[in-house]
Amino acid sequence: MKKSKAIMMLLRLPFMTVTIGAVLLGTAFATWSTGRFHLGHFILTLLGACFFHIATNVANDYFDFKSGNDAANTSGTVPFSGGSRMILEGFVSPGEALAVSVIFVTAGSIIGLYLNFISEGNVILIIGILALLFIYSYNGFPLRLVNKGLGEIAIFLAWGPLIVLGSYYVQAGSFQSVWPLIVSVPSGIMTTLVLLINEFADRDADRSVGRKTWVIQFGFEKSLYIYLFLALCCYVIVVLGVLFGGWPLWSLLVMISLPFSFMAFKAGKQNLGNWGEFLAAVKATILMNFVFLVVLSVSFWI
Repeated sequence: MKKSKAIMMLLRLPFMTVTIGAVLLGTAFATWSTGRFHLGHFILTLLGACFFHIATNVANDYFDFKSGNDAANTSGTVPFSGGSRMILEGFVSPGEALAVSVIFVTAGSIIGLYLNFISEGNVILIIGILALLFIYSYNGFPLRLVNKGLGEIAIFLAWGPLIVLGSYYVQAGSFQSVWPLIVSVPSGIMTTLVLLINEFADRDADRSVGRKTWVIQFGFEKSLYIYLFLALCCYVIVVLGVLFGGWPLWSLLVMISLPFSFMAFKAGKQNLGNWGEFLAAVKATILMNFVFLVVLSVSFWI
């Protein structure tokens, strides 16, 4: 495989949909609630968030290779779990992967510093610092959050409050109520569900390197019910937003993605241990995430 193709696979660009959805949601909610929208700032926010996400993907591959997690993962659910395997298969060296991660995190940081400079206060700076912490401490030193049972919380915070509130603040310039925080919760949950559903096939490999994912802590069946409960919470939040937050009725169109949660739950329950068929649950979760966030975002722009 050519080095350029291997590096592109290392980036895992298809997973940018979760970041695009989070940035869209924060921006759309700011436009709806304040009437403000700056296209240039939106593009910079989207690029910065995606650069940070890419840096996270590559850093995770690097640390998973170093810990032996990828080598132990034989579930056969690549590319959805087990990383890109570009380092493991020798197409990219660990040093090259780390350099790629640093390049993207540097580019994202430069954008973040600019957005912080043109914004009031240091909200964007604080968000950026926390994002950097999660990028290299999710499964790397010094914290290894996933080994402490905090991996899911980190993902929720990163793709919920951090990205959505950051995107909102870039446009609005301030937080005028608690509703921007509330609207960030479904984004965080939806992305956490993508992580959670991938943890099923990874359980044995994760356990072998000392990880404490929810699937390891709670087991397969309880984790599936946690998955379904959290998914349903996202739809309840939208209903509450419409009833008490004045969100547009169009927001209720997110219900078109609700069947995906039940499809994922059913496919997951029927195919535990049969990871090839279990992929249906993973794909349904990714689709639910994307459709939910895009529809909710568009509802604030209509």
